[in-house]
Amino acid sequence: MTRLVVGPTGALARALGAVAPPERMGQAVAAILEQQPTELAIIGTGGGPAPLGATPTDDLSAALDRTVGLALVAVKVAGQLEHPVRIALIAPAAALMPDHADGVRSVAGAGLAMLGEIAAATPGMAASTVAVADGVPPEEVAAVVDLVLGGTAPALNGATIRLDGGRDAVLAAATRAEEG
Repeated sequence: MTRLVVGPTGALARALGAVAPPERMGQAVAAILEQQPTELAIIGTGGGPAPLGATPTDDLSAALDRTVGLALVAVKVAGQLEHPVRIALIAPAAALMPDHADGVRSVAGAGLAMLGEIAAATPGMAASTVAVADGVPPEEVAAVVDLVLGGTAPALNGATIRLDGGRDAVLAAATRAEEG
């Protein structure tokens, strides 16, 4: 099995076993075609909180290119390989519960989660999304990605796994309590 990590360099990439992963679309395509991975981890987190309405269009476009655009191209190229590929899309936690103060990452996260569901239905591909909150240790994210990619749970496909320490569940419960 060959694992390829795609996305920004940093602590999470290192925890996943990559020192300098391909960060740009062209680099990712070349690496996928050259390495022919059976496991693909796509890091789509990053950037600080930014409200959608206050973000200039060019900045929003660049952020989505670095996350959803990169992931879309990587998944498309991986789907053309002649062997099955397991994919872990690592998204911001806002993929599951949008945060209006962090609209840019909410949009990117939602795009990554939807891409994971579409990829999961593609023959020869198994894909799941790991939605990660700020402050979750990279090693913990890597452990979940290992589970998603490792093949020890072959039925794990099309799932979105939330790593937020239960924060969204607490927020949802508090919101429901206020409504009642």
